[in-house]
Amino acid sequence: MDLRIELALWTAGSVMLSVLGAQLAWRAQQRPASWLGRFRSGWAGNRLGYAILFLVRLAYYLGLPYAVLMRHALSPVVIGLAGTQTPDLPWWMLGWNPGDWTEAIRWAAILGVLAAATLALGWWNVSRATGAEFPSGGVLPAPSLLVAAREGIYAEIHWAFYRAAPLMFIADSYWATLAGAALVIAEWALDPAWHVGLANGSRRETVLMQLAWLALSTSMFMLARNVWLAILLHVALAWAVGEWAALLAAKRAEKALNADES
Repeated sequence: MDLRIELALWTAGSVMLSVLGAQLAWRAQQRPASWLGRFRSGWAGNRLGYAILFLVRLAYYLGLPYAVLMRHALSPVVIGLAGTQTPDLPWWMLGWNPGDWTEAIRWAAILGVLAAATLALGWWNVSRATGAEFPSGGVLPAPSLLVAAREGIYAEIHWAFYRAAPLMFIADSYWATLAGAALVIAEWALDPAWHVGLANGSRRETVLMQLAWLALSTSMFMLARNVWLAILLHVALAWAVGEWAALLAAKRAEKALNADES
């Protein structure tokens, strides 16, 4: 089988698995009395359930791209996991020469400063609009560095995987990268919970946060094509913004408490 066709089939299969999982989770949440809802509630809060969920997500976000990579249908150079693999470079430079790394780090710093300022200002506005309580949701930045690292790695590898098929079929890397981002958005749009996030004002910020991370990742790939720096940037910003959001929430709660006491 042609490697491009195989990669396209793997990508389509990944989208189908995501849609299936989202639909099952939605049905279980909306119909708690059904067998699916009872199954979900039975595993919720259970250590074994958490372990199984962790393994399933690990297999989907990292195991699936790794399997495609092992079949040589996915190129680490194309998706930005490696450079041109110049033989005279040491292994720890991952195929990029010092000039490539310097240019990539420069773009990461520029994008990082812009994204940090935008996200910090955005969450400050959210704090002013919602008071002490921020909207809850699984896509909110977490103050925990481990959680931020896990979710950042999952997201960046998943998005890099989805960019691969368009990059193999579309000659213009700019449009191919945008097509990969559109594929991610299409996957989100097929999740009923995502539509609720768009419609519900208290959760709309979480959807905007998703789009912000995707825009940052897409921009970083266009400018530097280095997924490792994109992961580092994503994790650092997610943790920092999470801490900023928590600080804002604490200050708003303290102010509300002082107002009640007075």
